[in-house]
Amino acid sequence: MTGALDALASSPVPRRRLPVVVFEDGSGLGTRYVTAYRDRLRSQGGQGIVPHAVVDRAVLDRAGDDPDPEPDVVLMDRIVEQFDSTMPPLTRGAAGLPLPTYWVCRRILDTDVGVGAPHQQRKALVRALYEEWQDRTPGLPELREVMAADSVVQKLGFFAAVLVALPTQWFYGWWLNRTKRLRWFAQQVGRANVPALGFLDAATHLGVQGSLRHNAALRQSLLLEALAMDLVRATRRGLFNPRRRRRVWPFTVLLPHVGGSDDAAAQRLLDAFLALRMRERDTWPWRLRRRALPLLFIAARPTPAPDDAAGSQGAADGHTEGAAPSAQQGATMLQDVLAGRALPPGSEREGQLAVALGGTARAAVRDWLERYTAVPVRRVSRWSAYTGWLMAVALLCAATPPGVVLKTEWDNPCRDSWSAGGARVGIDTATSGAHDACYFTRAADQKLLRDLQDSVRRQNATVEDQDSPYATVVFLAPLTADPKGGSGQLTPPGVLQLRGAVQALETYNEQALGFDSTKPGLRMLVANVGYAYRQAPAVVRRLNELAAEDPTITAVIGIAQSRDESVRAINQLSADLPVIGASVTGDFMTADAQHYFQTQPTSRHMARALARRVVEVRRDDKALVIYDDRDRYSTNLKEDLDEELRMRHVALQPPAIIRDSPQDQFGVQGRLDELAAKICALGRTGGITLYAARGNALPRVLNAVQGRCGAGKASAFPVLTADANVLIEYPELHKSARLETFTAVDLTYVAFSPNRHSDRDTGRDSFRAAAAAIGRVWNPGNPPRASNVLQQLLSGIEVQDNIDNRRPFTIPPDTRVPVGRPLYLCTVPHVIRAAPACRKANGEP
Repeated sequence: MTGALDALASSPVPRRRLPVVVFEDGSGLGTRYVTAYRDRLRSQGGQGIVPHAVVDRAVLDRAGDDPDPEPDVVLMDRIVEQFDSTMPPLTRGAAGLPLPTYWVCRRILDTDVGVGAPHQQRKALVRALYEEWQDRTPGLPELREVMAADSVVQKLGFFAAVLVALPTQWFYGWWLNRTKRLRWFAQQVGRANVPALGFLDAATHLGVQGSLRHNAALRQSLLLEALAMDLVRATRRGLFNPRRRRRVWPFTVLLPHVGGSDDAAAQRLLDAFLALRMRERDTWPWRLRRRALPLLFIAARPTPAPDDAAGSQGAADGHTEGAAPSAQQGATMLQDVLAGRALPPGSEREGQLAVALGGTARAAVRDWLERYTAVPVRRVSRWSAYTGWLMAVALLCAATPPGVVLKTEWDNPCRDSWSAGGARVGIDTATSGAHDACYFTRAADQKLLRDLQDSVRRQNATVEDQDSPYATVVFLAPLTADPKGGSGQLTPPGVLQLRGAVQALETYNEQALGFDSTKPGLRMLVANVGYAYRQAPAVVRRLNELAAEDPTITAVIGIAQSRDESVRAINQLSADLPVIGASVTGDFMTADAQHYFQTQPTSRHMARALARRVVEVRRDDKALVIYDDRDRYSTNLKEDLDEELRMRHVALQPPAIIRDSPQDQFGVQGRLDELAAKICALGRTGGITLYAARGNALPRVLNAVQGRCGAGKASAFPVLTADANVLIEYPELHKSARLETFTAVDLTYVAFSPNRHSDRDTGRDSFRAAAAAIGRVWNPGNPPRASNVLQQLLSGIEVQDNIDNRRPFTIPPDTRVPVGRPLYLCTVPHVIRAAPACRKANGEP
């Protein structure tokens, strides 16, 4: 009997109708047999040989105890999960077992279409199914992201929605109501005496508040038929689908418990399958209804033991009228099925082949089971699995003229960068002279960033041409503006910090590659994580892959911004990669980011320097702090300012909120014109304003203040800020953002150097720290890895070199924040292109 079941469970299912095998006995032997048969469907390693699902007592109890009051639905989900997890290797794709019809029906049961008019219910249902279809279909989420990109929206605008989005959703709803795949659904619902003209009409009755939602038998019948249709499609031997060509077996369902008082869900499942098996599937697509259902049910049902000896003897002989055939007779019948012959008349009762287990075990049977411990599945060769593709290649080769040479591999120069969210992000690994698409910006935007990428590529080529060991550092930061922010945006400070790192790289390599130098050459890779680190997860993932392939990558520098997103990006990097910040000041960075090292003073130091400046210039004990409540850097700096100002007995006004993007400013407490009026009134009465948000929004604030109170002849009043370096340094700054034009205020800002190149110098510092750590552990015979550089930084590093001998500093091993580095307070002159006046400021306790 076991051999016959093995052959049945491992044979293809063309058009042969598989029997439902039910073992009947009163001693529990059938239940034990069906439960143990699962082991024959698995390899010794636990992988499935044949996809199967076991509805044992644990599954039944779990379905009954589930907080969802529909155990039949829970049971079907468990069966689907087991089918998917027991698929043999090479037969299951990355997305799992494809069951589109089943998941449409499941989504219907989870959708609340309300109790409104029928057409409104249909619209709500189509919307829910359309969203589920988009998420489930490969390629559509990526297409949706491309369509949402700023460049596409700007070009298509209204037509993108009219020509793409709306027609796609309408067509999907139309297809649901017309496709042959779902015609059976309305027919099933119609049998419940509910009129349904089409799929959508029928589906609304099965929603959360549908009139037929309580009908458990209908629910299970619908889900089972949807699953059966998907499995028929999944086992069709497609010519160009190697996975489907390897599926040479039915899906086996084992029901060890059927017919008991606690087995209602399993019995209902079996009854639903028997009804589906016997029913004409005339509403299915013709290609599917020609094939038999690829489902093999093996169940066990308890029966009362006979009372008299005669009955027992007759049952043992298999001749009692109405009794189930013996195991030997059942095996013979299954062999007939395998041979393509029909079962003898009367052998199936209500569509089931009942078999009685019992009798003494023979030695030959035990020997056979010891030799054959698992179902023997026919192995599909690689040639057979790829028949369609091999035929296509052969035909293509035959049709190709002899003189045509096919290029098999295309060397993509931009393979590590890509377009996402309207900007190009990733890691620039291109070489000099690469395609224009490899730049992070277009030709008309940010010429400085393109020049820096060219400089880095030339430096890398020079180092590689030396044919000697070298190390690689990665500059990682946001290098492009918000693609949805419109015009008037400032260049990200990471570009200016990159300029300093590139200048330091050129100076370092000029010394390292000279005659008789013991320093290693250094390469640099530039990584753009997109505006505000929005694309950081994908970029960091690719960087980790490159670091695993290239052991010369030993440090990451830059970072540029203190954000929750930058902390997450640092923590997602490989555990042995040290990270060295440039103009990064957040107090939380070294605490929250592992293996991160600071090169500049923190926000606490800047707040202390600004608070001391307030004490120097104030004419009244009032101060207004402007900050961005959504930005952790800004809220951190505001908290530091509040504490330092209170210590100096400065009365704090209610804070004002400014957002980085003009679109986000609407509805925030104190709109821009109201904020300007408040700043002007405070300044005229002797108070002082402290700007604690990012510099991108500062020109908007100052422009509003200039328009509000800059026309008079009154003297300018002071405004202090911690982030204005981009407005001072960037050579391509728009005229409307030049600080010299805002004559209504005397703007003082915090800088890290006494010249107008603060961000450049911090970028240089981060590279110098990485170069010092690499040089300390360098051994030409055994070049260090990232873990060696990390250990050196954790032990502390002193940075003093010829790249910039005026800016020595030390990163201590305990706090990872340098001590004693100077800050500068710089005042912006009201003269075009004049250098700011800077003086040292004390930010230490």
